[in-house]
Amino acid sequence: MDTGTPASGAFGARLHALRTGAGLSQAELAQSAGVSVRGLSDLERGRSRGPQRRTVQALAATLRLDAAAARELGPVSWIRP
Repeated sequence: MDTGTPASGAFGARLHALRTGAGLSQAELAQSAGVSVRGLSDLERGRSRGPQRRTVQALAATLRLDAAAARELGPVSWIRP
């Protein structure tokens, strides 16, 4: 079963924009979302295959994204209502 999103530079660019728009450093977002700084950095730079469902959910929750913005990070079924 594939639980990662497809590799995409668009995901990383969007994540970076959301993080900086929220005024968070990589370290702050990583700590709050429960992911590693290196993992977050790799995601933003498009150097990883893609995030796991739980990572997308944690990032969306930490960034306090509304449903529309959260869907930009992962498939609709991945985002908790």
